[in-house]
Amino acid sequence: RRLVGLVRGDDVVARLGGDEFALLVHSDRGSNAAMDLGRRLLRALEAPMWVDGRELFPSGSIGIAVWDARYTSGADLLRDADAAMYRAKLKGQDRCVMFDGAMHDEAMRSLELEADLRRAIKKRDFLPYYQPIVSLLDGKVVGHEALLRWQHERRGVLVPGDFLSLGEESGLIEQVDWQIYEQVMQDMAASAVGYISVNVSPRHFRSAEFAPRLLGMLDAAGADPERLRVEITEMALLDDEPRTLRALHQLRERGVVVQLDDFGTGYSALSYLHRFPISALKVDRSFVAGLHDESGNSTLTLVEGVLSLARTLGIETIGEGIENERQLQTLKELGCNFGQGYLLGYPAAREQALQHA
Repeated sequence: RRLVGLVRGDDVVARLGGDEFALLVHSDRGSNAAMDLGRRLLRALEAPMWVDGRELFPSGSIGIAVWDARYTSGADLLRDADAAMYRAKLKGQDRCVMFDGAMHDEAMRSLELEADLRRAIKKRDFLPYYQPIVSLLDGKVVGHEALLRWQHERRGVLVPGDFLSLGEESGLIEQVDWQIYEQVMQDMAASAVGYISVNVSPRHFRSAEFAPRLLGMLDAAGADPERLRVEITEMALLDDEPRTLRALHQLRERGVVVQLDDFGTGYSALSYLHRFPISALKVDRSFVAGLHDESGNSTLTLVEGVLSLARTLGIETIGEGIENERQLQTLKELGCNFGQGYLLGYPAAREQALQHA
């Protein structure tokens, strides 16, 4: 009703779905008038409202596209307004953003990258790179973490930061994940690599078929389940706790090790160590990096407490993001079991990383 109250009778207000609405406004006053309307819409949306006896304070993000000669369809106009709206969201709440040429170029690049992504899935151009996990007691490699890479046909090797958000938005990333899991199982079966850990997104645990499918891949490859580790974040544990717990127990019953990634950056992390079948945890790289900075004393105390608790619970610890000898020595002195980072080894393709493992 607030939106309708701000436009004329021949304008159109439509709900696209969820919390998204579209306004088609007839005007010959150009972009300045459109931005003025956008700001008035934001002010109207900000007014509090009462729902079931509770006072709520809504906010909004608005994207605007103005029709001109480059458009041939309303769908294109809506697409560009949508792109501007997402840019507004990135800038923070209560923003109004006008679609411009830079966003058009970015949208075209995204469309091109999505087409590349679809072709790459068909061609199986995704591969795992392996970064070593090293014992801090004797310096021996005990395993590797599998890290996603894309062997792009024109741009060379791409890291997830180059395409992950697009893969998530398009829903294509799940197919990529399963290609990586399958390749990891085959590599593990063919090499004496110790263990290999794979990162598992929270979205996979929403499916009851995740654990059976992963275990089926292990069996098909002839790989030992006890040499596979799944890395999960605290967000995965929060997302759908009962379903996630069932999946993790299914994996653990077959010997797959569950380890908690980025420990200490999320919510009530300590309680997870009791409720879930977690056998190892990774001390987040931000804590490792902060061991010797200005807040080093508090970080040092925190890391020392985490490692002490893990020892008490019989949980293995891995320090990640180790980049210098000082960090390495401190983690050794604190009793961290294993380490990972550029100081100990860079991610590399299978042929280089696993041949001497």
